[in-house]
Amino acid sequence: MTTTLKPFWWRFLLLLLATLYLLPEAIFNAQLVSLVGLGTPSAEDLEHLEIYGRAVSGVGVALLLADFLPKAMVAKVGRSVISLIALVCLVWPVVFYGQKYAIEKTLIEPSSAQQRQFAVYSAALRDALAINSIKVNGLDYDTEQLHSSENLTFLALFGGLLYSDAALSDNLDEDKRQIIASFVQKKAYQDFEQHYAEYSQLYNELSSQYKSYATGSKKYNQTLAEIDQREQGYWQQVEQQINDGWGKYQQAQKAHIAKASARAQKYGPKIYGYHKQVANCSERYKKSSQKDRRNRCYERAGADYRSDILKAGIGYIEPDYWLIVEDISATENAASSLLMGFLTGGVYTALQAASLATGGDGGIKDKRYKYTDDPDHYQLRFLQHPKFEQLFVAETGYEFSIDNLLTFRSHQTTAKKLRAHFAAKGLTLSDSWSINDRQRFAQAVAEKVTTEANNQWRSEMAKHGLSLNPNLSWVAFQLNSQIQARIADRMGELYVKNIRADWNKKSFKERVLDPNIEKRTDKYLAMLNSSQGKFVDGGEYAEYGKQALRSVIIPPISMSLSLFLICLTFSKLPLKLWQLIKPAPTTVTNKKHPVTMLQKLIMPAVILIAPVLFINNTFTRDAQSPVNYFLTKVEESSNPVFSYAIRWTLHAQPVLHPLGLAFEDTLGIYERFSPLSHALAKVDILRHGDSSLSEGQQQRRQYMVEQKTKLTITTNAPNAIIRIMNIGPKYRPGLILKASSYDIQISAPGYKTYRRWHQIDAGEFTLSIDLNAE
Repeated sequence: MTTTLKPFWWRFLLLLLATLYLLPEAIFNAQLVSLVGLGTPSAEDLEHLEIYGRAVSGVGVALLLADFLPKAMVAKVGRSVISLIALVCLVWPVVFYGQKYAIEKTLIEPSSAQQRQFAVYSAALRDALAINSIKVNGLDYDTEQLHSSENLTFLALFGGLLYSDAALSDNLDEDKRQIIASFVQKKAYQDFEQHYAEYSQLYNELSSQYKSYATGSKKYNQTLAEIDQREQGYWQQVEQQINDGWGKYQQAQKAHIAKASARAQKYGPKIYGYHKQVANCSERYKKSSQKDRRNRCYERAGADYRSDILKAGIGYIEPDYWLIVEDISATENAASSLLMGFLTGGVYTALQAASLATGGDGGIKDKRYKYTDDPDHYQLRFLQHPKFEQLFVAETGYEFSIDNLLTFRSHQTTAKKLRAHFAAKGLTLSDSWSINDRQRFAQAVAEKVTTEANNQWRSEMAKHGLSLNPNLSWVAFQLNSQIQARIADRMGELYVKNIRADWNKKSFKERVLDPNIEKRTDKYLAMLNSSQGKFVDGGEYAEYGKQALRSVIIPPISMSLSLFLICLTFSKLPLKLWQLIKPAPTTVTNKKHPVTMLQKLIMPAVILIAPVLFINNTFTRDAQSPVNYFLTKVEESSNPVFSYAIRWTLHAQPVLHPLGLAFEDTLGIYERFSPLSHALAKVDILRHGDSSLSEGQQQRRQYMVEQKTKLTITTNAPNAIIRIMNIGPKYRPGLILKASSYDIQISAPGYKTYRRWHQIDAGEFTLSIDLNAE
């Protein structure tokens, strides 16, 4: 039975994809060795690396399985594309999530407290060895070549070696504190310039903030110092309001007089007509027999008068109100009595005497009433009427009779209007305040200005998220609890209580770095010497222990899987290429020919055997070295396959590491993967990225992610080549980057190549690095 081969274009596509896949996988492998080989990575860096590796591995496994797709599924282009996409969609999630699930559920979560505690110790010893702060007897570790691929590979595996066989570190237990203290101290001193540069940047930021704060304090003080001046300004408004009010009052008086005049012109003749009609009624019907007719005449006149006067707008006014009243003197009464007595022959005098004797007035009057048609009289009487004056009061708030400014000034209505005027401007005067109380007015102005200054101050502070009092000195500003909290967020674990931003290098070392060395040493030892109960789930060090466990066991596992996929893929490439270029028969039998099987096994066998036989390795060439001792113990306790796999990794990995770095330096795939890494992290299962971080560390991490830095690197070497190994863009002075950790390499003719990771904070950051001559 025979069958045709799969289409040429399909075989070419798989060859191309497999070749391209080797690039990101080799980059992951190199980044893993560089990151872990330089010490315990941060939780976020390890998460980013882990997600990138799992994502690339998912693609690699899918491509390996694509070789096994039946011919029927790839016979046509459309069907083959759909089949490949479906295979990737099925395999990639299984590999991506499956790796994480398997490690977390089988290694991390079930781990014992003892394992977590020892993982912390293993990671610490690996980091100590990475910076040459300990010496392991019998271990040929070349600290001068710290960043060599061979050393980095060994260090990436060293934590796992220690963790797998505690006997390897037994001879170090007695010097545990010295080792930890030496490690912490050397790491701190090694990073001293970086720490002090970050601290100096903090000074620049705080001093800039204090200048802004001091400017605000000065403005606040100037506002309070101007209280007397503000009071004078407000009092000028008082005088202006009074003068304006007096002018308006006088205008209102004139208008009121004009209204009275208009009424006098309109109603004066009608009032005069009423009195004249009443006089006519009295004259016409003066006989006693005409009394009724006289009364009816009076009633008609009264009705007309009522109808007319009500139209004046101030209600009904008695007719007598309009009469002119004149005083009659005693002399006039006596002369009149004498004249009447003479004319009547003494009869009037007799009657007058009889009236006085019976209690009458005897015809003697002290008042005389008369009416007039003079409009001025009626104008005056309108002005004098209480109801007409009430119209003026209702309109102005003042009596009509005020005739001078002094009376107007001290009037209670004037004070009321002034209070309302200033209330609209935010100046509150008590209801009992009067124009003569200048002291209370000044006090009210002072309260208003002080309140405005305080509100403005609080508003400006709120814009900066602070609630500081004004006029703090530079020292008091730094020591304020709110500023200290911000410094603590920025400095993270380096923060010490009541730290100041203006210490020199010596003070910084004595007051910040040295106490932190002691604190970190105590923290390490507290974890290593504490009861294992603190490492159980929910314990104080549980998450820290899990993170340490991940840092020591994930790198060997990831490295082995990555190397396996690279070598497996690479081993297939020659055969795929040969099958692609050799003359293809029309048909091929399904029977497996021994020669064909041998061809498929040659490359895997060469890859598995050649590195151990032909590539020299410092750590395995001495049969008595601790590494070989460890490999022997692993072979005894588990199986020779696992032992050989580690030995093979130690030989093969240093060859692949520089190649992966070169790919990343050219392509920048790992750096450009960051946005996708953050997106995948949000949907990742069993995410642990932030679990081991304190709240302050999480805030600092978020702060760093959101901030940008302007990086400049200086060096003492001329013609130096500066490269940032974990990003795509080439370095140039003033390069804008996000605040993060960067793998910086500097090389120059005649100098030893420098390469280290540096934490670059936000703002303008200058990193000075001196190279050592060869």
